[in-house]
Amino acid sequence: MNGEAQERFEMGERLEKSGQDREAVECFRLAAEAGHVSAMVRLGFLAVETDEAEAERWWRRAAEAGSRSAKGNLGILLSDQGDLEGAEAWYRAAVAEGDLDAMHNLGLLLVQRGDVKLGAGEFRRAAEAGHVSSMANLGIALRELGQLSESELWFQRGAEAGDGRAMGGLGSLLYALGRREEADRWWEQGELAGDAASLFNLGVRCEHRNEMVRAEEYFEKAAHAGHPRGAARVRAMAAGLRENGVPYMPGLF
Repeated sequence: MNGEAQERFEMGERLEKSGQDREAVECFRLAAEAGHVSAMVRLGFLAVETDEAEAERWWRRAAEAGSRSAKGNLGILLSDQGDLEGAEAWYRAAVAEGDLDAMHNLGLLLVQRGDVKLGAGEFRRAAEAGHVSSMANLGIALRELGQLSESELWFQRGAEAGDGRAMGGLGSLLYALGRREEADRWWEQGELAGDAASLFNLGVRCEHRNEMVRAEEYFEKAAHAGHPRGAARVRAMAAGLRENGVPYMPGLF
C-alpha cells in the first residue's frame, strides 16, 4: 500500500462523514484497488444494504488480507444468508484473533444449531472478557441447561453493566424461583433500559393486580419495543379473545 492509497482512504472518510457516499465509494475503491485493507472493509459496509454480493466480495478480499473485522462481518453476512457452515468458519477465524463480537456471534450460531452447551462456552469466553451482551446470553443458555445459580450470576453481571436483556432475564429467572418482588424490581429496571420482555412481563404483573389499564399500556410499550406478542396481547384484551378464538385469560405470561 502506498501513500496515495492512504490519502484516498482519508478523503473517502471525509466524504462519507459529509454524506457524499457516492464520491466516498469512488475514493475507497481506488484505495482498495491499491491494497488498502480498511478501504475494502468500508466498501463492504457501504454496499451491504443494497448489494450483498459486492459487500461479500470486498470483505473476502479484506479478510484474505488479514482484516479481523472483515472476517467477523463475513460471518454475519453468511449467517443471515443461511450459510451457517461458512459463517462458522469465518467466525472462528475472527475468534482466533480475539474478536469478542465474533465469539458472541459464534455462540448464537451454535445455539441456533441446537448446541446450547457449546454456545454457552463461547458466550462464557466473551463474557469473561467483558462482552456485556454475552453475559445476558450466557444467563439464558445456563438457565436452559438447568444451571440456575450460575445463570443468576451472569444475568446479575450483565444487568449491573446496564444490559436491559440481562435485567429482563434476571427478572424472569427470579420469578420462576418464587422471588417475585425481586423479579418486579429487575423488570422495572429493564423498563428503564427499554427491554421489551420486561415491559411485557410488567403488563402481566399488572393483570395479576387487576390493573388492566396499566397492563394495556405496558403491552403497547412492549409492542413498540419489538416484543413479538405485545400487539397481539393488546388486541386480545380489546376483543376478549385470543387470535385462535380462545377466550382471553389475563395474567398469563
